[in-house]
Amino acid sequence: MSPQATLLALGVLLLLAAGVTFLAVTWDSLPVAAQAAIMGTLATIALIGAIPMAKHKLAGTAEALAILGCGLLIVDLYGIRALGLITASDALTYTAAAAAIVAAVNLLMNRLAPTVKTFGLAAVIVGQLPLPLFLADRVDLAALLLGLLIQLVITLYWSAQGTRTVRITGAICSATVFAGILLTGSTRVLIALVADRDPNFADFIADMFGLSATAFVPLAATTAIVCLTAATGILLLNKRTLPGGLTPTPGEILCTATAAFTVATFLPQIPEAGRWLTTALATVLVLVELLRPRRTGRLTTMLLTATTTSATVAVLVSTFSSDVRQLSLIAALVAALALVAGWRKRLEATTTAATAGFAAQLAIVLAVIDEFITLWTGGIALAVVAACSIAAATRYVGRPPERALLISGATAALLAEIVILLVSPGTGTGVVLTIAAAPLVAYGMQPGRRDALLVAGLLLIFANTGFVLGTDTTTVEWFTVPPAVIMLALGILRWRDQPSWLFLGPGLLLGLVPSALLADGNDILRTTLVITAAVAVILAGTRFSLQAPFVVGAAVLTKIGLWQFLEVAPLIPRWITLALAGLILLTVGATYERRLHQAKQAARWLTSLR
Repeated sequence: MSPQATLLALGVLLLLAAGVTFLAVTWDSLPVAAQAAIMGTLATIALIGAIPMAKHKLAGTAEALAILGCGLLIVDLYGIRALGLITASDALTYTAAAAAIVAAVNLLMNRLAPTVKTFGLAAVIVGQLPLPLFLADRVDLAALLLGLLIQLVITLYWSAQGTRTVRITGAICSATVFAGILLTGSTRVLIALVADRDPNFADFIADMFGLSATAFVPLAATTAIVCLTAATGILLLNKRTLPGGLTPTPGEILCTATAAFTVATFLPQIPEAGRWLTTALATVLVLVELLRPRRTGRLTTMLLTATTTSATVAVLVSTFSSDVRQLSLIAALVAALALVAGWRKRLEATTTAATAGFAAQLAIVLAVIDEFITLWTGGIALAVVAACSIAAATRYVGRPPERALLISGATAALLAEIVILLVSPGTGTGVVLTIAAAPLVAYGMQPGRRDALLVAGLLLIFANTGFVLGTDTTTVEWFTVPPAVIMLALGILRWRDQPSWLFLGPGLLLGLVPSALLADGNDILRTTLVITAAVAVILAGTRFSLQAPFVVGAAVLTKIGLWQFLEVAPLIPRWITLALAGLILLTVGATYERRLHQAKQAARWLTSLR
């Protein structure tokens, strides 16, 4: 500070201190009215004295006199009330009136001496106080916020007519009040939401502030005022010229996010349908965003902000409220919207596949947990999701979405089996695995994906086993032979120069393995038919150099032979068993080298089969 500014500041401080001392010390020697008149006269002299100082370009002195006059005026107004000259009104109302007087005097002086910055700054700053102080204990929060919004607009446009300092001060005050309106309003709605979910918190708010935190009409009015304030802020940001380097985008995002947050927290408090409305709002916003032809611009940014805020609030409210059914609906909507986003090219195919698949699974699992659908329905629905994912993978063979779809399908099939095991381990397993295996057969028919046929075959074997267990029947052939014949026919018709396991393996495994596992000495007809089929399959494999028929047939015969031996082994005298074992060892030992050579030849021949 310059020496002049220092001297002027010290002089103003000393004079203000003298004024305060005058009121405090002379209260018993002079009437209060006389003290007030003296202080008022001094304040008037100081304020008026700033006018000629400003005209004579004595800026420092003019500012000092303006500060002194404002200070003396404030001290005088305070002293009148403190010393008991005015007792008609309460303290809050009197403070509002005093602030209005100070603001009005400074506004008048600003017109008389526009170059004195103190007058303009004091008029803007102090002018923010009368209205909130006067309305604070007379109207509800919504009316108070509306009054502040109107005052904010008036302040902003009035300060725009003043000097640069006044304009900056007006903008800062308006921004502060604007942020206060948004923060207060959104906090009020949030408190109401918490109180609506927690009666103890509602009682605490009622005891602390003496009001109902969940009253619907004041809540709706507050929400409307917040939205109006946000819209006003966006309008002003686009109408007024901002300082260089600043853009209205951050302010627009703040306004949009606050309005969306307030509406999203208000909607769940609407009676009856409230729990669904926030989810519906977020869904509509997402659809609007996805279906809009334009993908850039500030409107898109604000729309994305509102969508993200609403969706986040919907998830959080449902989570903290333990509303599992609502979370299930949200997950289902995410799956559907992911497909729309993929259709509109807003998401990559891989992301679309993964999001849609896993969101659908989550929706079904949550619906089962909520008991909105039965375990049986949930298991079947998960199996259908698995089938759809695998079927979709058939379209994307060799492309990135294929892996995501297969992982989603495998996860859905696993979840379906876990769910169905809780209600129907037999028939349910058969239905689930059959649904999942059906599209897997089509997927396995694609070039380069033949291995999937083996998986499909195994799933069908397990499915048919489940059907058998579910019906308590021992005639498995009714469930295994027909699909096995169909699979073998399809394999022969679609024959390519590929390993036989891909085309014939699933059908052979399904047709022979379940029957071979059940064949024993007490079931002569089944054993005979299985042996006959196994021999025929071995001969076909040998004739056409096919590995799958030879291996499957040999495995079936080996199982039946060993089982038959184990059944009759206890009836054979022990000396015959010992003699036979010794004879076998003696023969193998005598011809060990030749047998080893033959075994290697057999292994080479087996691996050479297709």
